Amino acid sequence: MKPIQQVCVIDDDEIYIYLIKKSLAALALENSVNAFSNGAEALKGLQSLLEQQQPIPEIIFLDINMPIMDGWEFLKAFRDLQSQLSQKIPIYIISSSIAAEDKEKAKHFPEIVGYLSKPVELETLASIVQLQEL
Repeated sequence: MKPIQQVCVIDDDEIYIYLIKKSLAALALENSVNAFSNGAEALKGLQSLLEQQQPIPEIIFLDINMPIMDGWEFLKAFRDLQSQLSQKIPIYIISSSIAAEDKEKAKHFPEIVGYLSKPVELETLASIVQLQEL
C-alpha cells in the first residue's frame, strides 16, 4: 500500500470542497486535488486528463445529491470512462444523506468501496488516502 497522490472530489457544496481541500492539505495533498461541482463536469474533466495524458485521480470522493448530474448518474457514466483506464479508481460516497435506500443502492456499484457521512473527520480521511491499497 502507498499513499494517494491524486484525489478527485465531486460535490456541489463549495464550502465542503474547501474543507476537504484544507483537510487534504493538512495531509500534504494540497496540490493534487481535482474538484468538480457535479458529475457532468467531473466526467468532462477526467476525460480531459486522459486525453492530455495527465495523472488520473487514484481515488474519488463523490456526493450523491448534485444538480445537472447526480452521483448515481455519474457512476453509471463513469463505467464507460473507467474501461479506458489502466487501473480501477475506488470511489467513496461522501454524503449528508443518511437514507437507508441510498446506502443499499450503493451496494449495487462495485466501484464504491465506502459510504461516509458528512462531515468526514480528518482521521478517517487520513486513513483512506494514506493507506489505500492500489
